[in-house]
Amino acid sequence: MKKSFLTVLVLMLAIPTLAMAEHFWVGVFTKGTPYTGQSFISSGKLSNFNYAIEKEWQNGFDIIDLEYGDDIWMAISAKGTGYKQQVYVHKRDWKKFEAAVEDYKKQGFDLLNVENGKGYWLGILAKGSKYKDVTLVNIRYWEEFQKEIQKQWKAGYHLLDVEPAEGTWVGIFAKNTGFKAQSYNSIDEWDGVPMAIEQRWKNGYTLQSIEYGGGKWFCLFVKDDKKTEGSYISNSEIPDFRKAMHKQWNKGYHLIDIAHGRD
Repeated sequence: MKKSFLTVLVLMLAIPTLAMAEHFWVGVFTKGTPYTGQSFISSGKLSNFNYAIEKEWQNGFDIIDLEYGDDIWMAISAKGTGYKQQVYVHKRDWKKFEAAVEDYKKQGFDLLNVENGKGYWLGILAKGSKYKDVTLVNIRYWEEFQKEIQKQWKAGYHLLDVEPAEGTWVGIFAKNTGFKAQSYNSIDEWDGVPMAIEQRWKNGYTLQSIEYGGGKWFCLFVKDDKKTEGSYISNSEIPDFRKAMHKQWNKGYHLIDIAHGRD
């Protein structure tokens, strides 16, 4: 069974510093992934973060998610992704980032994840993904981004990743995701997030990711043929976040998404 709303409340109440924190970290977990192992890296310096990613690759892990917040870079890595090769792009200028992504696309790499921090756009691309026709969009206004999501859905695409930054909304869309349906909630305050997640769970959705930006919490949900169990954690301190993460791993969950936001 998925975590009940009461369980989530107990988890949150067990972290007394969260209510008073200006910022905190959120981790999204699920069961039933193909991953055979996971790792987690963080660094306050981009150069060290780049080196850490290289080390993950050397150790046989692939990067599945990037996050920046409170002057900290984070990444989730995993074994068993099925990717043949990964590359990492970081550019200050959006146009140069977009051009680099397009160049790699011609070489058979698909953009999987995008993140913005300290004036840089970062992207993880991979060969061997199951996705088709991966598309990157950058929309100025939230209302227009919502229309873009509907447009992509009607065309048979699903949203893989979203990143609100530098006054824009960036989305990665793709076909052949395996999703039967997709939906999202836009919530102004964190207090409304647990209730939204619980309601989606009751309606048969799985929590895919959480993102914060533009003063909103963006919660993305999917339906597929799998009956997967979902969970999430929230902590204001990285050591506490790591401890909670290991507890979820010990229960058989895999970390699939990290978010950073403010209460």
